[in-house]
Amino acid sequence: MKFGILFESYKIPEWYEYYYDYKGIKLVLKFMDNRTEKRKKLKKLRMIKMKYEKKYKYNQGNEKLKRSMSIIINQSLEASPLIVNPQKSKKLKMKIKRILEADDLTIFPNEQKVSRFIFIYKDKIKYIDQFFNGKLKEFIEELNQLENKMSLMDDSSENAPIGDIDSEANEIGYAVSWKRALSTLYNNTYWLHSYHSINSLAVLKIKKRAIKIFNIYDLDISGDLEKVSSEFLFFGNSLNKLVDLRVRIKKLYSNKFNKGDDNQAKIELEKRLQGGIDKGKPRLLFLYLGILITLIFCYIIFKNIDGDNTNDSFKPFFPFFHFAYIMIFCLLLTGINISILKYYKINYRYLFELDPKNKVNPYGVFETVAGLSALWMFFFLMMKLCLKFGLFGGEYTLFPLLINLSLVVILLLPFHIINYNFRKGLVKVIIRCLFPIGKNTVRFKDFVFGDILITLAEPFKTLILGYCLMVCSECYLTNTRGPCNKESIPCWIISVYPQFIRFTQCINKFYFSRLLWPNFGNVVKYFIRIINTSVGFFYERDKGKVRFYFRVFIGAISTSYNVFWDIYLDWGCGRKNNKHFFLREKITFPQIMYYIAIIYNMIIRAVWTWYFIPVPSYLSEWKSLLTCTLDVIRRGVWVLIRVENESLSNPEQYRSFLTIPDLPME
Repeated sequence: MKFGILFESYKIPEWYEYYYDYKGIKLVLKFMDNRTEKRKKLKKLRMIKMKYEKKYKYNQGNEKLKRSMSIIINQSLEASPLIVNPQKSKKLKMKIKRILEADDLTIFPNEQKVSRFIFIYKDKIKYIDQFFNGKLKEFIEELNQLENKMSLMDDSSENAPIGDIDSEANEIGYAVSWKRALSTLYNNTYWLHSYHSINSLAVLKIKKRAIKIFNIYDLDISGDLEKVSSEFLFFGNSLNKLVDLRVRIKKLYSNKFNKGDDNQAKIELEKRLQGGIDKGKPRLLFLYLGILITLIFCYIIFKNIDGDNTNDSFKPFFPFFHFAYIMIFCLLLTGINISILKYYKINYRYLFELDPKNKVNPYGVFETVAGLSALWMFFFLMMKLCLKFGLFGGEYTLFPLLINLSLVVILLLPFHIINYNFRKGLVKVIIRCLFPIGKNTVRFKDFVFGDILITLAEPFKTLILGYCLMVCSECYLTNTRGPCNKESIPCWIISVYPQFIRFTQCINKFYFSRLLWPNFGNVVKYFIRIINTSVGFFYERDKGKVRFYFRVFIGAISTSYNVFWDIYLDWGCGRKNNKHFFLREKITFPQIMYYIAIIYNMIIRAVWTWYFIPVPSYLSEWKSLLTCTLDVIRRGVWVLIRVENESLSNPEQYRSFLTIPDLPME
């Protein structure tokens, strides 16, 4: 999503007309830079020349004809002479004249245009500076009035008789009013800070665009623009005053109502910043959870009363439920991550280019998870009942298909329900990742989803195995896997293709950014991963002592490289000489969380070694389910810290500027 669209989405409706005129000044730059118009006109002139030469069969060697037919269009365009015959093509000559006179292509940006642009640039900044400082002054005066009134109320309450019921009731009423007034003021300062952040980013983008355009014509305006910015308090002391004002409000609230506890005061003040929960959401959530618990209780009764002797018959259908469970679990982790990012006010919507107006409520995600979990448990229980009692005439293969079909239907449902805009954006990212064609540069959301696809390769391999077991008559008759296994060519393709997608994304990023590091390091990482996956695939097909050592050697190199990349590059940790040991200078989450994530990531990255441990055949599917679950949790933690690091440091330059706007309030 382009910044212009995002900028409109971040505007506060009450202050809509006081924002920076991003579109207007961008249009001014477009008119000043006539390269686009120049290319269009040159294309028209070349087409006319080609038609003329074809019609009159112009001969380049005929100098007499050449002198009589040639006119020089414009030397500044560096275009070749256009040959015309004034006697035979008056209509053509008039057509060329109209093209040339439509706009004077010789007027390129000059000193006059530079001064005109700087005047407009300064005027637009002055407009937002006046509004910002006016609002800031208004809020400071409002806080001063509140402090005076509260001090007067304190004096009157001290002089009131002890045990006076009316005075105590009034005090409680006033306390509620003060809390509401301070929360409202704190709310307004948050809006003003958001106003400052999005307008600052718009000014920076215009500044970069202007410098780039004028540099083409050897006009350096960076110094002039810096001088203009330094003239306004909007880029200096005003923001510091706003931060100090927010601290004063929090301090006053904590001293008055929380006995000096600033953290508790911050939590209470920010309650008004959080969006209200739709009353229907918790009801549906609790309804789905109640159904799920009931179904689990029914399965426990079914299992304990007469025993569950359907395990052997259930084996061919286990992969379908395995895949559906992992997808539902991924959705659960998504809701948890969104809740954590919102709690710490990390603007994940801007990083993933989501429209702020299309809110993704974690309660809606949890509601969907609870509903799908209840549906999963229902089909699982029905499958067990059918296998035990022979219900539906043995047509029980429908249930594992329905649970997976329901996931696809919910994802592609073309109605404005179940987070429609979020699902629509997700489908677009899936298409961009699965079919990496075109000249579009890789976005941060493409990079993150590409890594998530690598983690989901194992569940998709399990799904392929399930379809093979379903259609294989030999597997059904002998109650074995027969020719169906995860060492087939389709499973190898599913394992390698997500890694190949990331490999091409890194090359694409290098092509557009021209940054050798870290893009080339990422290319090497995914190349080693592809080799590691292929070596593991061929080892499973034909085991041997030499192949075992080679498999362990390549796996150790790939695991070490990935652990280093996750911790040092993606998370920005492992740094020396900072106040957080082995982390980085700026962190958002509690310190212990990073250490747990690092240790967990190192352990689960080596999960491939678990496949060398022999287990009984009846436990092999459960071991696969356990490893998939642990790896999905690792990926969820990785995404959480990666997004946090991206918001603080922009390590791989997916954004032009480090600044990001505040997370919009709901």
